[in-house]
Amino acid sequence: MLVRYKTFPSLFNEIDELFAPTYPLFNRVRFVEPTRGVQVKDSGDAVNVVVELPGVTKEDVKVTLHDGVLSVVAERKQPELKENEQWVRNEISYGKFERSINLPYPVVAEKIAASHENGMLRITLPKAEEAKPKQISIR
Repeated sequence: MLVRYKTFPSLFNEIDELFAPTYPLFNRVRFVEPTRGVQVKDSGDAVNVVVELPGVTKEDVKVTLHDGVLSVVAERKQPELKENEQWVRNEISYGKFERSINLPYPVVAEKIAASHENGMLRITLPKAEEAKPKQISIR
C-alpha cells in the first residue's frame, strides 16, 4: 500500500484546518514549506542551472563547485516588526536554503558564469571538452 509522504508543515496545516471552525483565531499563521524550484538543462556545450530565489538579494547567495557538485546556499531574512506591529497572517517562508546538484558532466570551472535577476539565479557551466558530444565520421 502506498502512503503519501507528508512533511511537518503540511501536517500542521491540516491541524489548523481541523480547529479553524471552532477557534477562528487559531488559523492566524500557517506553516509554509520552503521549497525552491530548480532547473538543470543540457544545452550541448554547457549545463544551465536556474534556481528560483524570490526575495533573496544576490549578496545573500553563495554558489560553489566542488568535486562535480554545484552548491547553492541562500537566505531570505524575515523583516523586523516595529514595536506596535504583529503578524496577522504570514505565509512567506524565511530562512536558509541549501541545494546541492550533482553535475552530469565535467565542467570548466574558470568559465562558469552566474547572474541573479528578478529572483532567478542563472548559472552557466561550460562542459569540459571530454564531455562534449563528438561527431564520428563514417568511412
